Amino acid sequence: MTHLEENDLPSRSESSLAALDVFYEEFNEINFYVEDAEQENLYEVLLRRIYPSVRIERIFPLGGNGAVRRHAASIDNEALTAFRAYILDRDFDHLLGKAFTHPNVFYLDRFCIENYLIEEAGIVEVVVESQPKRRRSEVSASLEMATIIGSTFNSLRPVFVYFACVQRFSLGLPNCRLAPEAYCQEKRRWEVDPEALALYVDRIVAVARHIEPPIVNPLVDSRMADAMIADEHSLVSGKHALAMLFHYLKSKFSLGSITFESFVYRLAKNCTLTSFSDLSPRIIAAANAFNQCNGRSPF
Repeated sequence: MTHLEENDLPSRSESSLAALDVFYEEFNEINFYVEDAEQENLYEVLLRRIYPSVRIERIFPLGGNGAVRRHAASIDNEALTAFRAYILDRDFDHLLGKAFTHPNVFYLDRFCIENYLIEEAGIVEVVVESQPKRRRSEVSASLEMATIIGSTFNSLRPVFVYFACVQRFSLGLPNCRLAPEAYCQEKRRWEVDPEALALYVDRIVAVARHIEPPIVNPLVDSRMADAMIADEHSLVSGKHALAMLFHYLKSKFSLGSITFESFVYRLAKNCTLTSFSDLSPRIIAAANAFNQCNGRSPF
């Protein structure tokens, strides 16, 4: 097991990030706000594809979940002329009863934005971009992506039940920000290492001694029953699943010097967008209601 601690997010100050939107009042028809500054380019390519008729010159990363909530709730921002759409990762907010309710806040229907990019067609296309002489049917048959995607999510379910347990009981252990490689087999990074998970459970048990009744195994603990029955895209981080799938792809095909971040970005350009069918109409409906109240044409 590779021991990796949680990464700090590099970012500009919250105030400087939050102030950018005033300079784009004449250019954006919808102001989109997201959490992570490192996801700005990814969200831009996705939102422009999802809303091709909406003028989006720039989106605004605010530097974290809390910053998004504060910006949404601030009355100082109500004077902005463009409709404000704040997009929050689902994470464990709904599972742990921490969801933030605001008419301009839109939670992803899945754990994080990467969950929406996990589909066979987009993944095959990324391989073809690196090896354009290969037939898509050949790549698809070789990868068996439907099977691999299913097995990846199944293997990650217990991992994220453990992570949810850590957050629910405030145990202070690294969890969702751990690099996926930390609990995967050293020479087969697309497979979870049972020994690594067993060690993690031992750490949970050790630091949870003050909990009554004691936590012995989160997978059979009735207090974690809601996590156990959650659907895979609500429970499991797509970023973690994609990281494992990326290692799997590299074991099957030569992808050159492509980085994981580049892989995710290419998926955003090649995915079918069908998984956004729940999120997209919610935002457009709210934006149209806002425009109607302000005497503007609907999208």
